[in-house]
Amino acid sequence: MGKLAAIAVPAARGLRFPERPCGYHAIGGGAGFSAFDCVCGHGARSPNSEGSYPSAQIGAILGGAFHARSRQGGVVVGPGALLLGNPGAGYEYRHLDDGGDRSVVFGYDAALLDELGSAGFRRAAVPASPASVRAVALTHEALASGDREALGEAALAVAAVAIAAVRGDRDRDAVPAAHARRIAQALRYIEVHHAGDCSLDALAARAGWSGFHFLRWFRAVTGQTPRQVVIATRLRAAAVLLRTTRRPLLEIALDAGFGDASHFMASFARAFGMSPGRYRSRRAKRR
Repeated sequence: MGKLAAIAVPAARGLRFPERPCGYHAIGGGAGFSAFDCVCGHGARSPNSEGSYPSAQIGAILGGAFHARSRQGGVVVGPGALLLGNPGAGYEYRHLDDGGDRSVVFGYDAALLDELGSAGFRRAAVPASPASVRAVALTHEALASGDREALGEAALAVAAVAIAAVRGDRDRDAVPAAHARRIAQALRYIEVHHAGDCSLDALAARAGWSGFHFLRWFRAVTGQTPRQVVIATRLRAAAVLLRTTRRPLLEIALDAGFGDASHFMASFARAFGMSPGRYRSRRAKRR
């Protein structure tokens, strides 16, 4: 994914990509992974990009399209697809048209992938599917928001989808009763402690699982990610306070579990279609 010229791949409505020059830009990392914003302006007349993967890598394609070739074969990838790379394996990328592309490339420690039983990717890519699109949407949100926890959740979701596709697994497989009980307990914990530390790492530790396994089974049971449930729970608590008290917005935001007023305002507006202040005033007029 070597990149040179200007790029014009748009973000989805309401989620703007950070403006960066072409190239790889480190945007964060965590236990077992690193993440890079890959901005490309190559076109049909640009030279091919060649190299080798320094680690196990998965590229979540956010916009644009290009042809990728490795030992696993050649494939054209576009938005919603996941591009897979094994450590030390060579690659070649070329563009079939103009307009560039944008992706977030996650690099993973070997131990992290070994935890899921992966002996290496046996295909070049995972095509866009409902599962991959959900993981790429999380990545899109993480890049646009700059939220560290969202980035970590996206890294785990992308890896889980890629490995499940390679192994032929599906999240809809039967959920063991013991696993379902752990998730039910996690949901109860979020309900009571949503204002506290409900990060993926904290919830996974309480369940006695790794982040990968907790995220996989949580999504299989609830159809949502832990972060989506936590934010929804915090927003519901904030809405109740807005309806029933005259407390300042910042105080409500902090009590509900949001770290700052701007995050609260943005999340509330996306969920309710209006600002917290307008929501409160409209509720007051109806009483």
